[in-house]
Amino acid sequence: MKHLLIPFIFGIFLSNCDNGDDAPKKDALTGTWNVQHISGGFAGIDDDYESGVIVWAFSAENGTLNVENKNEADVIYDGFPTGSYSYAILTVEGEQFLEIDGQEQFGIVLSSGQMLLDANKTSTGMGADGFQIVLVP
Repeated sequence: MKHLLIPFIFGIFLSNCDNGDDAPKKDALTGTWNVQHISGGFAGIDDDYESGVIVWAFSAENGTLNVENKNEADVIYDGFPTGSYSYAILTVEGEQFLEIDGQEQFGIVLSSGQMLLDANKTSTGMGADGFQIVLVP
């Protein structure tokens, strides 16, 4: 009976091991996204951008958003300036919202290989005159 007890105890120790700690942390935003289109606001802007002009890189592993904004056109709004920001995804009643540097900024809609960030959609309800940003990989 003793010879069966040792493998049983060893098996319990092995089953409690978790290799998931070594896997990189990811979320639906993780990766590099190019701003393709920005619209809305009080002035009703409607601006398109070439791939690589405004790039947002999300890293869930360290919770950072790195923005590279090379836009030189004179526009009312082109998102965030070049820099590094902390971010988090809030989930409220099954919907997701993007928080940047501790402030809720956008509702998140992911579909058809693109991401829509909608400043009119907040966890507390709908707004008006906010910007909508379309990003593609």
